[in-house]
Amino acid sequence: MVIIKKISDEYFQSTIAMITELMNFHRKLTNAPKEFWINDNESEKTLKEWIYEGEVYNIFYGKRIVGFFYVKFGGQNAAWLEDIFIVEEYRKKGIGKKAIKELDNLMKEKNITAMFLDVIPRNTKAIKFYKELGFDHLNLIQLRKNYDKRLNKSDEIDLLGFKFKKY
Repeated sequence: MVIIKKISDEYFQSTIAMITELMNFHRKLTNAPKEFWINDNESEKTLKEWIYEGEVYNIFYGKRIVGFFYVKFGGQNAAWLEDIFIVEEYRKKGIGKKAIKELDNLMKEKNITAMFLDVIPRNTKAIKFYKELGFDHLNLIQLRKNYDKRLNKSDEIDLLGFKFKKY
Protein backbone atom coordinates (compact mmCIF):
# COMPACT_ATOMS: atom_id res chain seq x y z
CA MET A 1 0.00 0.00 0.00
CA VAL A 2 1.32 3.45 -0.98
CA ILE A 3 0.38 6.48 1.07
CA ILE A 4 1.65 10.06 1.25
CA LYS A 5 1.88 12.18 4.39
CA LYS A 6 3.05 15.72 5.00
CA ILE A 7 6.62 15.60 6.32
CA SER A 8 7.05 15.26 10.08
CA ASP A 9 10.10 15.71 12.31
CA GLU A 10 10.45 11.93 12.46
CA TYR A 11 11.32 11.76 8.74
CA PHE A 12 13.26 15.02 8.41
CA GLN A 13 16.76 13.42 8.37
CA SER A 14 15.70 10.63 6.00
CA THR A 15 14.32 13.21 3.62
CA ILE A 16 17.57 15.20 3.73
CA ALA A 17 19.52 12.14 2.59
CA MET A 18 17.03 11.55 -0.24
CA ILE A 19 17.32 15.17 -1.38
CA THR A 20 21.10 14.81 -1.58
CA GLU A 21 20.72 11.64 -3.64
CA LEU A 22 18.17 13.27 -5.96
CA MET A 23 20.16 16.44 -6.54
CA ASN A 24 23.36 14.54 -7.24
CA PHE A 25 21.50 12.18 -9.60
CA HIS A 26 20.54 15.26 -11.63
CA ARG A 27 24.12 16.50 -11.57
CA LYS A 28 25.38 13.11 -12.72
CA LEU A 29 22.70 12.96 -15.44
CA THR A 30 23.90 16.30 -16.83
CA ASN A 31 27.62 15.50 -16.34
CA ALA A 32 28.01 18.43 -13.97
CA PRO A 33 31.50 18.80 -12.51
CA LYS A 34 31.85 17.45 -8.95
CA GLU A 35 32.20 20.96 -7.56
CA PHE A 36 28.48 21.43 -8.26
CA TRP A 37 27.41 18.30 -6.34
CA ILE A 38 25.79 18.86 -2.95
CA ASN A 39 26.04 17.37 0.55
CA ASP A 40 23.54 16.77 3.35
CA ASN A 41 24.19 20.19 4.94
CA GLU A 42 23.09 21.90 1.73
CA SER A 43 20.14 19.53 1.45
CA GLU A 44 19.04 20.42 4.98
CA LYS A 45 18.95 24.10 4.00
CA THR A 46 17.02 23.16 0.86
CA LEU A 47 14.47 21.15 2.82
CA LYS A 48 13.88 24.00 5.25
CA GLU A 49 13.32 26.37 2.30
CA TRP A 50 10.94 23.90 0.68
CA ILE A 51 8.88 23.58 3.84
CA TYR A 52 8.72 27.39 4.08
CA GLU A 53 7.84 27.91 0.40
CA GLY A 54 5.60 24.92 -0.27
CA GLU A 55 4.73 21.48 1.04
CA VAL A 56 6.84 18.35 1.35
CA TYR A 57 5.14 14.96 1.46
CA ASN A 58 6.81 11.70 2.31
CA ILE A 59 5.90 8.61 0.33
CA PHE A 60 5.40 5.38 2.27
CA TYR A 61 5.25 1.83 1.03
CA GLY A 62 3.59 0.06 3.90
CA LYS A 63 5.26 1.57 6.96
CA ARG A 64 8.57 2.28 5.25
CA ILE A 65 9.49 5.74 3.96
CA VAL A 66 10.55 5.31 0.31
CA GLY A 67 10.46 8.82 -1.13
CA PHE A 68 9.08 12.34 -1.14
CA PHE A 69 7.32 15.03 -3.16
CA TYR A 70 7.95 18.75 -3.06
CA VAL A 71 4.96 20.82 -4.23
CA LYS A 72 4.56 24.60 -4.50
CA PHE A 73 1.31 26.46 -4.97
CA GLY A 74 0.58 29.55 -7.02
CA GLY A 75 -2.12 31.71 -8.48
CA GLN A 76 -5.21 30.46 -10.27
CA ASN A 77 -5.24 27.36 -8.04
CA ALA A 78 -2.19 25.90 -9.74
CA ALA A 79 0.49 23.67 -8.24
CA TRP A 80 4.03 22.86 -9.28
CA LEU A 81 5.47 19.42 -8.69
CA GLU A 82 9.00 20.60 -8.07
CA ASP A 83 10.54 17.26 -7.16
CA ILE A 84 9.67 13.63 -6.66
CA PHE A 85 12.05 10.97 -5.42
CA ILE A 86 11.75 7.22 -4.85
CA VAL A 87 14.58 5.30 -3.17
CA GLU A 88 16.35 3.23 -5.85
CA GLU A 89 15.51 -0.20 -4.44
CA TYR A 90 11.78 0.68 -4.60
CA ARG A 91 11.78 1.95 -8.18
CA LYS A 92 10.07 0.05 -11.01
CA LYS A 93 7.50 -1.38 -8.61
CA GLY A 94 4.67 1.04 -9.44
CA ILE A 95 5.18 3.01 -6.21
CA GLY A 96 5.85 6.31 -7.99
CA LYS A 97 2.72 5.95 -10.11
CA LYS A 98 0.58 5.12 -7.09
CA ALA A 99 2.13 8.02 -5.18
CA ILE A 100 1.34 10.45 -8.01
CA LYS A 101 -2.25 9.19 -8.02
CA GLU A 102 -2.42 9.88 -4.27
CA LEU A 103 -0.99 13.32 -4.94
CA ASP A 104 -3.62 13.83 -7.66
CA ASN A 105 -6.34 13.06 -5.11
CA LEU A 106 -4.80 15.51 -2.64
CA MET A 107 -4.61 18.24 -5.29
CA LYS A 108 -8.28 17.72 -6.18
CA GLU A 109 -9.18 18.00 -2.47
CA LYS A 110 -7.29 21.32 -2.41
CA ASN A 111 -9.24 22.48 -5.53
CA ILE A 112 -6.05 22.69 -7.60
CA THR A 113 -6.97 23.21 -11.26
CA ALA A 114 -3.64 22.22 -12.87
CA MET A 115 -0.25 20.87 -11.91
CA PHE A 116 2.95 21.82 -13.67
CA LEU A 117 6.40 20.27 -13.59
CA ASP A 118 9.81 20.73 -15.20
CA VAL A 119 11.94 17.91 -16.54
CA ILE A 120 15.22 18.08 -18.40
CA PRO A 121 15.07 16.62 -21.93
CA ARG A 122 17.90 14.18 -21.18
CA ASN A 123 15.74 12.51 -18.51
CA THR A 124 13.62 10.53 -20.95
CA LYS A 125 12.59 7.98 -18.30
CA ALA A 126 11.00 10.76 -16.26
CA ILE A 127 9.30 12.23 -19.34
CA LYS A 128 7.79 8.82 -20.16
CA PHE A 129 6.72 8.36 -16.52
CA TYR A 130 5.01 11.77 -16.35
CA LYS A 131 3.35 11.33 -19.75
CA GLU A 132 1.85 8.02 -18.62
CA LEU A 133 0.44 9.80 -15.57
CA GLY A 134 -1.44 12.43 -17.57
CA PHE A 135 1.10 15.24 -17.92
CA ASP A 136 0.28 15.77 -21.58
CA HIS A 137 0.30 19.54 -22.14
CA LEU A 138 3.49 21.32 -23.15
CA ASN A 139 3.38 24.48 -21.11
CA LEU A 140 6.73 26.23 -21.24
CA ILE A 141 10.04 25.80 -23.03
CA GLN A 142 13.12 26.81 -21.08
CA LEU A 143 16.23 27.60 -23.10
CA ARG A 144 19.76 27.56 -21.76
CA LYS A 145 23.04 29.15 -22.82
CA ASN A 146 26.23 27.67 -21.34
CA TYR A 147 29.16 29.92 -20.53
CA ASP A 148 31.06 27.05 -18.92
CA LYS A 149 31.83 24.91 -21.97
CA ARG A 150 32.25 21.82 -19.77
CA LEU A 151 28.46 21.82 -19.53
CA ASN A 152 27.93 21.62 -23.30
CA LYS A 153 26.19 18.52 -24.72
CA SER A 154 26.27 16.94 -28.16
CA ASP A 155 22.93 15.08 -28.28
CA GLU A 156 20.32 17.02 -30.21
CA ILE A 157 16.54 17.12 -30.13
CA ASP A 158 14.04 18.57 -32.62
CA LEU A 159 11.40 20.72 -31.01
CA LEU A 160 8.84 22.76 -32.91
CA GLY A 161 11.07 22.79 -35.97
CA PHE A 162 14.24 23.86 -34.13
CA LYS A 163 17.33 21.87 -33.19
CA PHE A 164 18.57 22.18 -29.62
CA LYS A 165 21.21 20.45 -27.58
CA LYS A 166 19.54 17.93 -25.28
CA TYR A 167 20.48 18.99 -21.77
